[in-house]
Amino acid sequence: MVRIQEKDARKIVVYYHFERKIKMGKFNGKIHAEFTPPKTWKLEKTLSFAMNDLTQAEIGTLHQVGANISGVGRVTCKTGMVTDLASVPRICWAVLSPWDVARAAVIHDHLYATLRKYYHSDGMHKKTWRVARKLSDGVFLKGMKSADPRVSKFKMYSAYWAVRMFGRWPASAKEKV
Repeated sequence: MVRIQEKDARKIVVYYHFERKIKMGKFNGKIHAEFTPPKTWKLEKTLSFAMNDLTQAEIGTLHQVGANISGVGRVTCKTGMVTDLASVPRICWAVLSPWDVARAAVIHDHLYATLRKYYHSDGMHKKTWRVARKLSDGVFLKGMKSADPRVSKFKMYSAYWAVRMFGRWPASAKEKV
């Protein structure tokens, strides 16, 4: 029988949490935004999400559709960006509210805004758009997995599969004027 001292057990837990954050991604901070009625928020400070597990090809695809992504996998939403946080119908808020996944949703909103512009551009390639949409939804999931406080798996995967199933319409809609 192996006994682990309490001190050693704490080191293991700390190490596990450190690995989890590095593997999924890291936000640069909290959301700083002003409510702009009736349903949107305007960023007052840049929000970014860095991931180290995207390939150069994946980064290139997101960059090709217009995403503000660095060569090392940091997606950045600039000050002044307008977001609705998570587009969760009010009736579902008891199960999944926009506040549960807010930072990941802001990053996802930026990626979908670039997908909409790309979809209606002259040089649009449907395959590139589809791959970029799938990557954008994956970034959303990674953002939820990196959230602090933690988001339950049920909420994470409910939100992820909702955007996978129904996201093609908002990701290809015409820009609102």
